[in-house]
Amino acid sequence: MAEKKKLTVNLSDDALADLEQIAKAQGITLTEAIRKALATEGYLLRETKLGRKILVQDPSTKEIRELVFR
Repeated sequence: MAEKKKLTVNLSDDALADLEQIAKAQGITLTEAIRKALATEGYLLRETKLGRKILVQDPSTKEIRELVFR
């Protein structure tokens, strides 16, 4: 297992509220929510660097939209 490092972050009230909402919705800690967010961001970055598109589909209308990251 990789050595763990302690990190202090400064978040706006809105960012903290978002993080708390994510953690609560998934029944996880704030630390685990950050880990999952980092893993998701890493995945999206790797996929888009390969030229792949990230798509979302509305389940009721079947409309498909592309997520564009800048």
